Amino acid sequence: MNPIKIKKALSIALLLFSASASAQTVGTKDVHDIVQKLTDQLVEVYPFPEISAKYQQAILRNEKAGRYVGLSEDSLAKKLTEDLRTVHKDVHLRVMKNEETYKRLSAPSGRRSDDSTELKRMKTQNYGFKSVQIDGAKSTAYIDIPGPFWGTQESFEMASAAMNMAAHSKYVILDIRHNPGGTGHMGRFIASYFYSPGNEKFYLNGFYKNRKMDEQEWTYSYVPGRRNPDAKVYILVGPGTASASEGLAYAMQKLGRATIVGDTTAGAGIAGSFVPLKRNLIAFVPVKMVVAPHSDEGWEGTGVIPDVLSGDEDALEVARKLIEKDRKDQ
Repeated sequence: MNPIKIKKALSIALLLFSASASAQTVGTKDVHDIVQKLTDQLVEVYPFPEISAKYQQAILRNEKAGRYVGLSEDSLAKKLTEDLRTVHKDVHLRVMKNEETYKRLSAPSGRRSDDSTELKRMKTQNYGFKSVQIDGAKSTAYIDIPGPFWGTQESFEMASAAMNMAAHSKYVILDIRHNPGGTGHMGRFIASYFYSPGNEKFYLNGFYKNRKMDEQEWTYSYVPGRRNPDAKVYILVGPGTASASEGLAYAMQKLGRATIVGDTTAGAGIAGSFVPLKRNLIAFVPVKMVVAPHSDEGWEGTGVIPDVLSGDEDALEVARKLIEKDRKDQ
């Protein structure tokens, strides 16, 4: 090829690459707007004002020092998350790039459509419930719930079907070792099957920055189908158990209604929601600290510590051994 043509082609390629890189880099004004909205939101709703003030100070200081200049959207999201967690390690709090979610959250409420991607994901994952295995000879039901916990009609129907299949088993194993969380309503719904009608329990308590908004969470007075109030319940947990699924394990442990088996959970005890920032960036901002009834103690930062640690052994096998021992002791 002619050297002149080669040089010209290289120049065009470099220009295109430069334009592409420039388009991906977040400008100074957009960075400022993102930082401002993020820190304002944290100060407004984060449950612990003293921590949100530190978040704000650190992020504004870093912006002034130029730490967020010349970064791509992905790099900016990662850097902001790292800086926030340097101040205080809240595993819920994070900034990320998600164009689809950003558009959905940013659209005027009247124009928002169903999230077809999320619906497809729910169907693919069977609304959070993977399988139910019944061992009639040992009167044991094993329910695998990798989650997440969704709050749709179909999700509750799936949960009801699973719980009704286990309704005649003396022993019930709930496997939430790989459940990342979701809505706390599902955990309460599942827990309700292990109590008789009229014996509702104060399940968890949630408090906000404005303590007048505190929410008491109770098991439900009605669930469809058959309950199993006499079952011996074993809940399998691990590092992959987070947020709302931790809430189920924590509440059932505090109520003395289940034996928790496995490894310590993630320690994500502050519920929240997504907030659109700018440039396809969104933030998951915690707004509600979830704790035990009549207490300020929750699992945030510490996780749910099992009653029976499985160590190197598979938690399911440990639970089965506990059941076998209980059967022999009868």
